[in-house]
Formats: sequence, C-alpha cells, structure tokens
Amino acid sequence: MNSASKHCDRKGKEKVFRLHLNQTSSCCKAYHENLDNTKTLDHYTDKWRHEKDQLDQGHEILGCETCWKPEQQGLTSYRQTADPEHSDLVEIISSNLCNQMCSYCSPKFSSEWQRSIQDQGTFTKISSTAKLNQHLGKISSDDSQEYWLLEIEKYISHRSDHLISIKLLGGEPLMQMGSIKRLLEFNSDKIDLLEIHTNLNPPSSRFLHWILETFPKKKLKFNISLDATTEYNHIPRAGFDQDRFLTNLALLIQHDIRFIFTPVISVLSIFDISNFQSFILEHDYEIDFSQINNPDCLDAIYLPVEFKQRLLDTNVPLPKLAKEILTVQAKSVDLKLFEQYNYLKQYFARTNMDPGTTPNALFNEYWAWLSNKGFA
Repeated sequence: MNSASKHCDRKGKEKVFRLHLNQTSSCCKAYHENLDNTKTLDHYTDKWRHEKDQLDQGHEILGCETCWKPEQQGLTSYRQTADPEHSDLVEIISSNLCNQMCSYCSPKFSSEWQRSIQDQGTFTKISSTAKLNQHLGKISSDDSQEYWLLEIEKYISHRSDHLISIKLLGGEPLMQMGSIKRLLEFNSDKIDLLEIHTNLNPPSSRFLHWILETFPKKKLKFNISLDATTEYNHIPRAGFDQDRFLTNLALLIQHDIRFIFTPVISVLSIFDISNFQSFILEHDYEIDFSQINNPDCLDAIYLPVEFKQRLLDTNVPLPKLAKEILTVQAKSVDLKLFEQYNYLKQYFARTNMDPGTTPNALFNEYWAWLSNKGFA
C-alpha cells in the first residue's frame, strides 16, 4: 500500500449521527457505534482524530473495513476516491418519521414501515438478509436525542462562519421541523451548505417554506428521491403524493434552488425507465441513478431476458446504469424470482395496491407472468 492510499481525508470530516437509533460514525461508510450519553461530542471527535492518524500510518482500523478490505484486493476504496466536497460535514437523522413506505426501505428509516411491521410482522418467504432489513431496531429516548442535538449545536456554534455543511436525512426531514429547526436557526451563519434528502411531498410544506425563507439559495441543495415519473412513482414508493410533489418542485424552481434527483433502479421503477428518462431529458434535470442494495430480490437484473429486451427496445437513450442492469446475466434467477414474488405480493397488500392494474401495461404483464410461475 503506497503512502497516498494510506491517507484518509474523510475520517472525522464526515460525522454521521443517527439520533433516533442512538448511533454515530466517523464517515458514511464506517461502522456505526452506539452513542454514550455520559460522553460529549468532543470525545468522539478526539477518537476519530486519533483513528485518522492510525489510518494515515497504514493501520487497519476496526470499523473501517469498508475501505481496507477492497484495498487488500487491489480495488479502489471509498477513502481513495476524490477528496470530500466539504471540509466539515455533519449528517443527521433525527427521526424515522416519514409519510411513505417505499418498497426497499425499512422500519429504521420509515415510520410507515415501522407501523406495518409492528402490526403485521415481517414478511414471510424472503431471505434472512431481507428480513434483517425489516428489523425494527431500538428507537432512542427523546431525552437522548435532545442531549445529542444540543451537543451538535454546541459543536457547530464553535466553528468558523460558513464552514459547516449539514446534511439532513430521514425518514423525511421536511416532516421533522420541531427537532431540527432550532439547530439550523441559531447557526445559520455557520452553515455553508444545507443539503436535504427528501421525498419532497411531506403532508405539510411549512418547514420547506421556512428553509427557503431562512437560507440563501446558494446555501441550499435538495436531493430528491424520485424513482420514476410522477404518474408512476407511487408504485415503487407507496405514499407518494403527485400533487404535493409537483407543487413543491415548482417552489424550488421558482426560488432557483439547486436540486438533484437520486433514483434507485429496481424491478418496480425500471418498467417506467424510458418515460422517466424522457421526463429528465425534457427538463434537463440533474440526476444520479443508483442500483438497489437490499432487498436484492428487487434488483432488476433478475428480470427474464424477454422483458429486459423489451425494456431495451426503446427510442429513448437509457441511462448507462439501466442498460448495464438490463444486459447482465444473473445467477440463481428462479430463487430470486420466488423471493421477489413473495416480497412484492406482501408489499402490495400492505400498501393497498393492485399490481395487476398499475399505469404501466408492461409491468402488469410482468406481474401476471410472475404470478403464473407457481410461487404462491
């Protein structure tokens, strides 16, 4: 390992706080550890500074295996990619409160999923990995969350002006005005960038309006989780409200706010991929596609060849990732299709959707094909 590969410019610069789970980590890839309410944030920043020194000296730190394991195999790791965009980034998840039950989400990050699992239990006939994704987890107390919000607020207040970048995740952060407004309000001069990961259709737009009125547009960026066209997005993302979404999107455009769509390509969204790509190209929107991770049974690579080919046979230039997914030959297809059918059948039932009557004829045909495979 050469000296350049030893260096980590992310450790401690990216501070991640999952306050609702009482967890923290030194970057978005490092393993999370439980927050100790007898300690302060200074304790963790000192610890991460020491770990960074160890990494720079070539030591393999426990919790950073996401980077050093690929490096051992001669692959490029997260820390070896470009230097972080921000010199001091604080990522905050204050709650799992959310109005959507997206197909690939989990109770840890969606209160709608939490309610479903509490009321009806985990899905059956799915893999242990997918079941792990449905684990409820232990939600921390309000007192614990308040303590760490105060610690984060103290940390930010001691930084130089226009230095800190804040990234709000969820749940749906635009539904969490009560827990994080004070943090932003008292430290707006310290914040260089406020980045919000949002479904952009919360039940109320009050917090969104407050943010737009409080922060200059150059300090704002919205990462919007739209996976398909607004007419179809409720299929992969149950609870999506098209009218509220379009109203709020128009508001961002009106205020000239930077935003980027961050769609996940799954077996549900890919049936709308040509329409979605046309929508993106027509408006020249910025976009960053990603492939689904868990539950992997929803990965579109498991589609039968005939359906993949029909999705490829379009006059619309598909995004590179979509074309790669549609041309890969997957292994253990029947086993994954069995899991996919059982997962989606239960998902549709719990979200009151009829998968045979979606606004997409090809998906309706695929669901009929999958149902006739005899997986029931």
